[in-house]
Amino acid sequence: MSIYKQIKNKFIMKNAREDWTAYRVHFTDLVVRLLSEMQSQMSGDPASGSVMLIGAGRCNDIELRTLAISAENVILLDVDKDAMREAAFGLPDELRQKVECREASVTGITEADLDAFCNDLLSFVRSAGKGLTMERLHSQLNAGLDVLDDKLFRKEDELFGILPEASADILVCNGVFSQFFSMLSFFIRSLFYSLQEILPDVGSLENEVNERIRGMNDHIIPIINRAFCTAARKGIVLGNEYMSDRPVEGAYQCIEYVRNNLRPEELHLAWDFNCEEGITYDMLIQICRF
Repeated sequence: MSIYKQIKNKFIMKNAREDWTAYRVHFTDLVVRLLSEMQSQMSGDPASGSVMLIGAGRCNDIELRTLAISAENVILLDVDKDAMREAAFGLPDELRQKVECREASVTGITEADLDAFCNDLLSFVRSAGKGLTMERLHSQLNAGLDVLDDKLFRKEDELFGILPEASADILVCNGVFSQFFSMLSFFIRSLFYSLQEILPDVGSLENEVNERIRGMNDHIIPIINRAFCTAARKGIVLGNEYMSDRPVEGAYQCIEYVRNNLRPEELHLAWDFNCEEGITYDMLIQICRF
């Protein structure tokens, strides 16, 4: 199993379905109420209205069955096709027919790209062995990050192939912006930790890496949000981790962009993310109506 897939498995929350029950119910109710409101404005037909879930994954944070009952159709979009299929598989046949799964990356960087980055850097480090120097590591790391940076979408119309204009009435994206480069960051931090005996000063590179990743988020998040506005006919629901004292990378940029450009309605929901470890997030829900 590749190192990227090992990291990906570490990021799977084994108790997510149970831990996230309260949040899932409240978040789903919010989306369904918004859909119902828009349905009455559109046609009065309770079967009308479409919803697209960006970064849907296994849909542990939203009740897909409830959403499929309420909407005319539901589009799941994620880089992980197996996770989406798992979410849809549990639905009755008549509801499963209303759900479409689309495998795509909204950043331009695919799982295959991240897998290649991790494998290439790890192979380089292993090949260098005790002859590894800070200069060589720095050069190889930056070369790999340059490749990923070049794959990022440069403008919103590059997203139209996966997010066409008026793709759905409501577009929903919850807890996704903080995850764009989270596994990449985890891999690099773990690699640095493993190299401390050979390169005692390797930690000095971490700030530079964080700045590179922050720059990637700064670049891509406005592009994604503009594409979302084109793809949604009636409105967008965005959920991001809100920590005013310690802004969450990715989530912070999204929150600020939406506040500065889209005049959202805002409310807060508590997300018991990991009950065993006592981790709860204050999720800022931003609702933008068009």
